[in-house]
Amino acid sequence: MLRRLFAGACLVPLALGLWQCDALRPKASSPYAATVRMAFTPMALADMARNKDNFAVIAYYYGDPTPQHREKLDEVGRLILGEERHGWTTNARRVPLDGDVDTSLLPQIRGEVQMLVTAYSVTPIGASDDLIHCKSWIGTVKMAQARPPLIACELENNDKDSADDIVAADDARSQ
Repeated sequence: MLRRLFAGACLVPLALGLWQCDALRPKASSPYAATVRMAFTPMALADMARNKDNFAVIAYYYGDPTPQHREKLDEVGRLILGEERHGWTTNARRVPLDGDVDTSLLPQIRGEVQMLVTAYSVTPIGASDDLIHCKSWIGTVKMAQARPPLIACELENNDKDSADDIVAADDARSQ
């Protein structure tokens, strides 16, 4: 009896680990699905843990419009194809993006589907007001699928480290 109980207890962490990996896969098999990596400076991570912050990741999909579809542009000259938002805890270091693109709009763009990914912290009411600043990523969906973008975050004020340095170090490792 104890042997079965021990064997079952040993399998629980393995099952939870596999479940967590499965939960990070995109829900739909969209050709525009990708994954975003998150990184935080030590001070930002400590502040978020102290305040029980979570973060939100937002992906905007867009394209360059064909000449006959210029009337549908946003303020900066893009044709918006879709957006998605995901909330995650600081324990997650990868955020799956489902690739929520309105494919009916694809004939109205020229070139590849592009994306802008950004993140921000969500602080509970009553927590200290230290703001977390996250760098944005801009590129094509194909670029994001080839190498998951890194969104690095830092405290907005008085952080000893820099999100720019995290991104630069990651870029140097990839070359």
